[in-house]
Amino acid sequence: MPYLLVRESYMSGGCLVDGLPLTEFRILGEKCSTLPDMRDEKNRRMEFSTNTISILNSLEMMGYKVVTSGAFAGSNIGTFAQKEFIWTLHRSSNELEHL
Repeated sequence: MPYLLVRESYMSGGCLVDGLPLTEFRILGEKCSTLPDMRDEKNRRMEFSTNTISILNSLEMMGYKVVTSGAFAGSNIGTFAQKEFIWTLHRSSNELEHL
């Protein structure tokens, strides 16, 4: 699947990457010079406590391009329970371009 989701939580400051192929987990960690705080290989999900821009730039070096982005907020009886910014990225080829 050549589509990824990158989520930045306003509340926790964390960055979640969903949909990255398992073979690219290590490559992303090396490119952004940090280890993930959480790694779920079954669901192809990684969570970082680093700057989201660093993650997005690293994914761009791996050939992914941002296709959509937007802010989302969920409420829980008058208060914001969840507030995040989400990017959808796509890579047209299965090959890594700039490694």
